[in-house]
Amino acid sequence: MTKQLLIYDNVVPVNRQTHRKMSVRQTTSFAFARAVNSVPIVDVEFPRVCVEMPIVFSRTETGIVSLALLGAQQDRNAFVDDADVWTGRYVPAFFRRYPFVFAVQEKSDQMTLCVDESYEGLNDEDRGERMFDSEGTESSYLRTVLRFVEEYQATFNRTQAFCDRLEAAGLLEEARVDYTLANGTKGGVTGFLRVSNEKFRALSDEQITTMFRTGDLDLIQAHLLSMQQIETVVAKSAPAAAPAAEALEDEPAVEDMGLH
Repeated sequence: MTKQLLIYDNVVPVNRQTHRKMSVRQTTSFAFARAVNSVPIVDVEFPRVCVEMPIVFSRTETGIVSLALLGAQQDRNAFVDDADVWTGRYVPAFFRRYPFVFAVQEKSDQMTLCVDESYEGLNDEDRGERMFDSEGTESSYLRTVLRFVEEYQATFNRTQAFCDRLEAAGLLEEARVDYTLANGTKGGVTGFLRVSNEKFRALSDEQITTMFRTGDLDLIQAHLLSMQQIETVVAKSAPAAAPAAEALEDEPAVEDMGLH
């Protein structure tokens, strides 16, 4: 299988014959995430993400998704340093489930647990956690991974439903993040959506009440709060110069298992 889902290079189904002797050694390297400047996040992550990264939205082939903005430059994750170490306080669950992922089988809705065989910690030398025992039975480690990935998929589907409700309510608008560095260099991040403050304030009392009871209101407020992190992310994107992020404009152009 070819590269997919941002960070996966060689995804194959987990198989008790193929992977019976394989182990997974955890590493501290985030080299696999170095070249992405945004990552999907799920609803339970909003409280942790909003105090460190802007939460934005994007339209995809399968619907609207919520994203954590990780950098002001394309193909560069400002939270991964030159030594491939994660420099932020919170690591998004999308990265924490790596090298595992669920994949949908062709012409079927069935989900299959897969692993990225290009992951540097995957080995047949008993280094790390075994995926299967000598009898070919799933190890407790693999069962823990499976539960985590299942939980992630469930929350991802729930979050996409929330994003679809934002779209249906007409609350999303195209946005652009413009920034100017101390040396005068200007740039912008485009291709994202945000909740329009104007449209949000125009909602009826009944709509606001419904959003409060479903929990959507909390997620929207976390998203709006997270916009204050734009300047921080721009600064991390250009550490050699102290940048000043301009306001978000109202015009288009641009180690534990468990979700937190």
